[in-house]
Amino acid sequence: MPKDDQKEMFVVVDKDDNILGYRTRYDCHHNNKLIHRAIAIVIFNSKGELLMQKRSKSKDTNPGFFSMSAAGHVGKGETYLEAARRELFEELGIKTELRFKKKIILKSNQESEMDAIYEGNFEGPFNIDHDEVEKVDFLSPKKIKKIVDKLTPFALKGLKSLKII
Repeated sequence: MPKDDQKEMFVVVDKDDNILGYRTRYDCHHNNKLIHRAIAIVIFNSKGELLMQKRSKSKDTNPGFFSMSAAGHVGKGETYLEAARRELFEELGIKTELRFKKKIILKSNQESEMDAIYEGNFEGPFNIDHDEVEKVDFLSPKKIKKIVDKLTPFALKGLKSLKII
């Protein structure tokens, strides 16, 4: 049973990222015409390996799949960067400098996100939230290419857009 609050309010935007209003997590995750704001973060170590997270089995979308280092949604009144810092701390228990990489629209049959992607560096240790994340591991791009069938669709699209895989 997913633990994610289905009544949580997401920021709904148009294709140019202008705010149109607010809808629930449930609405946004069941209507791909509702583009909602989200963030993704890629954390690298000094070896150039990317921290990948395996999503908790209790997540409402893609449970048990591998995703970016951290990801989440932008709350009402929150900037993309504020959401990225919050999610990084909530999911991994860390604070580090984040650099904006790009903003892209990610679509699936189920949902659409306006994703702002950030990059940072951190060696560990991590204090993961097991409600959100089952485990984390640093993987080389070569190893990530071997598990593409275990990546969330948005992680796959995001990593390709960054030319990591």
